[in-house]
Amino acid sequence: MLRAPLSLLLAAAAGVAAAADPPLPPSAADLTGARALALAAYRGLAGGNEGILLNPAALAARRRYTVEFQYLQERLGGAREAQALQGSVVDSETMGATGGFAYTRLLEGPTTGNLYHLALAAPVGGGLYAGVTGKFLDLTGAGGEREGAATVDAGLLWQASQLVAVGVAGYNLVPVNHPADAPRGAGAGISVGDEQRFHVAADWRTDWDRVGHRTDSWAVGAELLLGDLVPVRAGFLKDGTRGARFWSGGLGLVTTGGLAVDLSYRQSLTDPLDRTFGAALKLQLLQ
Repeated sequence: MLRAPLSLLLAAAAGVAAAADPPLPPSAADLTGARALALAAYRGLAGGNEGILLNPAALAARRRYTVEFQYLQERLGGAREAQALQGSVVDSETMGATGGFAYTRLLEGPTTGNLYHLALAAPVGGGLYAGVTGKFLDLTGAGGEREGAATVDAGLLWQASQLVAVGVAGYNLVPVNHPADAPRGAGAGISVGDEQRFHVAADWRTDWDRVGHRTDSWAVGAELLLGDLVPVRAGFLKDGTRGARFWSGGLGLVTTGGLAVDLSYRQSLTDPLDRTFGAALKLQLLQ
């Protein structure tokens, strides 16, 4: 007597699983750098030029003049799902405030085209830094529709002590009606460590627009500097917006001459054929 109801229940469960939405493809909103890709958690870090995209306030927390080149590629199955090239420069040496600029070319993906980021950051006092990034999107969708819009990100970073930093950021604070590539969102993170030894970081981000309701993402990551030369990184991300979970890892090489290289890999635990590769070349000038 129980076989029929049980078979109906199993069939219904299988139907629900089959009807579940696949993970969202990547978009301009997922853009990051090679180091951040490996760490997964980064909003509380006083990092490199990636702060232009992730938390502009972090740019002012270190004195430097840095030029970076980034390459990212995400693959699904045996084909490229998305591909991006980026060049950026950050200057906190020659000016009182910190300025940064990044140009990104989205070569492949749900949308293609150009992204421009212009950031400005400065210390506020008491270990607190504030920053803002103006963004301009010049993109074309898969159906040929044009996305041209300007919006703003803003962030704060508090260097609470030599080892502890806390960051918060708001994204696309000016609504532009492009929820896939410029969704309204916010994030926060905390890190423990320094550039000479190690970092442990945790991250949270919320997204209000991309899937029609609020979603949350959580991440943890760590990096260890071996012999003042080789950073080793690993991270985990539960992405509630894309509906996927990822583990990640990476290696780098840092020289005393100001040249650094980062290589990163991220693997989806939700779809074994979804993987991302990242590479970065960094030049620190005016040391």
